Amino acid sequence: MDNITACTSHGPVGATPAVQYSYFHDESATIKLYPAATSITPPWSVNSRVYLESSSTLKSTTPLAGVEHTHTPFSDNILKMLSRYPLRRLLIRVGDVASTSITDVDDISPAQLLREERARGPSGTSVLASFIKTEKRGQSSNSNDRQRQSKDEYTFLLRYLLDNNLFPPCGAPLDSIRVRKHGHSIIVHPPKNETGSSVGKKHNVVEVESFLAADAATFCNPGIHAFLLSKGTKAGEGGWGAAANNGACHPDENWGLFDSLFPSSSVALSDLLLRSSLDAAPSSLQSQKNKRHSVWIDLDVSDSCYDDLQLGSEEDECIIRVSRGASYHIGLPSPSLQNVDGNEQRHVLNLSLGDLILGNKRGEGSKAWYPCPLSDSSRVLLHMPAGFTSKITAGTGVINNDANGSIDGGEKFEFDAMKWKDGYYDLSASWAQIYQTEQGSEDGKSSSIFGISRTVQRPLGLSSIGTLVSVLRYDQIASQDHSYSVKIESLDVLPGALIKPKIHTLRMVLCKGGGAGKDRFIPPVNIKECSSYRYSSATCSEVMLSDLQNHNLLLNSDGSWLIKRTIMLNPDSSLWMMVDFDEAYIPFQKFPADANRGIDAFPSRATFTIEADAPITLSSSSLLLLPPVPDMSMPFNVISLSCTLWAFVLGSLLNILVRRATESVKSDFTGVREKRPIDKLKEKMKDKIGRLKRVLSGKTSSKRH
Repeated sequence: MDNITACTSHGPVGATPAVQYSYFHDESATIKLYPAATSITPPWSVNSRVYLESSSTLKSTTPLAGVEHTHTPFSDNILKMLSRYPLRRLLIRVGDVASTSITDVDDISPAQLLREERARGPSGTSVLASFIKTEKRGQSSNSNDRQRQSKDEYTFLLRYLLDNNLFPPCGAPLDSIRVRKHGHSIIVHPPKNETGSSVGKKHNVVEVESFLAADAATFCNPGIHAFLLSKGTKAGEGGWGAAANNGACHPDENWGLFDSLFPSSSVALSDLLLRSSLDAAPSSLQSQKNKRHSVWIDLDVSDSCYDDLQLGSEEDECIIRVSRGASYHIGLPSPSLQNVDGNEQRHVLNLSLGDLILGNKRGEGSKAWYPCPLSDSSRVLLHMPAGFTSKITAGTGVINNDANGSIDGGEKFEFDAMKWKDGYYDLSASWAQIYQTEQGSEDGKSSSIFGISRTVQRPLGLSSIGTLVSVLRYDQIASQDHSYSVKIESLDVLPGALIKPKIHTLRMVLCKGGGAGKDRFIPPVNIKECSSYRYSSATCSEVMLSDLQNHNLLLNSDGSWLIKRTIMLNPDSSLWMMVDFDEAYIPFQKFPADANRGIDAFPSRATFTIEADAPITLSSSSLLLLPPVPDMSMPFNVISLSCTLWAFVLGSLLNILVRRATESVKSDFTGVREKRPIDKLKEKMKDKIGRLKRVLSGKTSSKRH
């Protein structure tokens, strides 16, 4: 942060005292090129992974309780939300697929590592809220009460996000999490006790997170507007984009990273997130792994913002930071043969900045990128894959151009957008020229280093008893340069509302060597057969909970189990955990609209840490569980048959009571008695006998004549 904007806000007479604050705004576009495996000419192809992020920071020596909300660059909605709900962090992520594995752990900057960490997450919509409670010395509260109170605050927070345009009205029905519908999941973590900065105070932090499997549902224009864009929103009424840009960019201009590249009238970003711009060249299944498209909002609040007293030193400043970002893949055009260095012909790819960021959607977005004039930094970072070289065009604002505008494989260049001529850059202008220098590139076939997966085994049917299987993997590819062990902290949720977990059947198997860390490795049912011909070099052994570094089993009130484990894994190994369960019959009111689709369970999550390296968090794919579905047509059948039976019974009863009673009243009034059945029978017999006599007498008289 180069520049510091220091301001003093003055409220009306008798209002809250003046507030001194500092405001910072940073934006960056990170472009990571990677080779794509292809079987067509030309012999090589590259695609790009784009990370766009804009961050706004507000620093003040006055706590939130003393801030006049209408006199800061941040949106009034956000500051009011923080004054109502004591949030330390609010992380909202929406993605189309889960980040189940990672293939590269190169040395990158902490800022880029944090950016990629935000981009990863489960499939669908996830909302994580950390609530902070300050207790004075001598005060104490029950852990269950704190969890219950935080869960209630969480439900009201979701409602506030919807009502104030801080979550898109389209897409994932966030409000359904409050009423437990649509197959969502919600978990409350146990409180953590921390020592506060103020003397005599301690902080209790409770994390509440929810998951809703609404695949790519928020990738619509209203959703993008609420999450990222700020143009066209009124002051104090906009979403996260207006809150982040009010201090650095004018809301009526297409300035800034997101508003410049994706105007509010454009559908380019929503099309990119919906995978309408896939890789240009056909690629293998391995190279298609983890092509996650996502958007995120990350709100960080320092503990000092909730102090009651005026803050003193800069270390105790109230800091509020809002980061909004998007991540997606771009399919780049194919290279063409050109003369390079004399008469030598080589496949060369000429790219513009619009090709790298927008791909084939360049014509639907803006024509130029206008950085915010008051931004502290606005930069572009370009990462080149191994085996490729790029020549950078002059005038792109490259920083530390010691290589005469040339980037070798495995290196990166940084560009300062604040130094662009006339304050903008044409997205169609030439930016870089890329060509291949080595034929030994992996062509996107690199294996995953870390991985997590979760499956369900139901041999007797989709709605019967079965076994949940969670797998943690550490591939041997990571040990080619070093043989460090990895520390894994995992979280598995067994949904008691969908199944009946039998926690006493929990068992774990540790497999080592022989490719046990690869994603295609499956141990045998009998671990004693692990050293057979098929698994000649792999060894498997049972692991008890007491053998782990740490473990915690927590039972929630709804019957769900939270299983937290900490273990050290060596390279080329995997840990398998199996838990049996019985089927659970749930009321039909709790089924989603499509009952036969199943209900998504909370995915597993694991954090991988190698010694002093930054941790990497991965999530498994959403597990689809199908409880026994009741026959929804049975109530209609029962009602129909019951009505038919009652109609027959009531009709017969009416015939007996009403018709007979009518005949009796008629006979009493006219004096004519209805003949009894026996009398009617006698009359019929007499009539038949009389007819027979007449017939016989007629034959006798004819013989006489």
